[in-house]
Amino acid sequence: MVIEGFLTDHENDQLNESLDVKYAQWQAETRQVAEKSDHDECDVLAWDPVLEGHPVFCELAASEKLRQATAEVLGDGFETQTSLIMFSIPHGRGQAWHQDCPPEEVGLFNLNRLLYPSDTNLENGAIVVVPGSHKQGVIPPGGTQDPISGEVVLTPRAGTLVLLHGHVYHRVTPNLTDKPRNSVNFRALPAGVPDWVTCVAVYRNGRTRFCDTPSFAPAAYTKVP
Repeated sequence: MVIEGFLTDHENDQLNESLDVKYAQWQAETRQVAEKSDHDECDVLAWDPVLEGHPVFCELAASEKLRQATAEVLGDGFETQTSLIMFSIPHGRGQAWHQDCPPEEVGLFNLNRLLYPSDTNLENGAIVVVPGSHKQGVIPPGGTQDPISGEVVLTPRAGTLVLLHGHVYHRVTPNLTDKPRNSVNFRALPAGVPDWVTCVAVYRNGRTRFCDTPSFAPAAYTKVP
């Protein structure tokens, strides 16, 4: 589901300013791309501002309009997780094809609530999805950025909210520009789904346990049993 104009211009400006400050801090610290295994070719930096208590992100995460949009998809009683900001680094590989949680149990999934405070395009990283793939099981083996039949390319404009089922096959194309490409994700869970469901991501050639990766695993998450 794509909802354009979800964020106001003021909210976009607040988010972009905060993201620019964080990225500048990382540059000053000469932070490197998080180490990940070969099968999940992703050149990204991750940040959880809600866990840190950042007021701009905390206010948006708790907003009534985001609650209402989420309830329309998940119903009442859903649970929220913390936040996941993904910076696709300049001239990086973007994010490889993946599912955000294992699809073997169809009722165990997260909902990605992706917000885009600035425009995306084919140059800085489009999001590519396969509609209906949340009902097709495990993503098939193949190249990390190779096309999959039925894929749709999305280039959300500033202020857009994208609601994405965690079992949907999706990727982010490489960032060919000199600036980072950002997305803001406030993940949510249907009632009764444990928070560890997002600890394991499924790629075309393997799986990654993010709860074993300190750069990506908030301390608030429960470990996979």
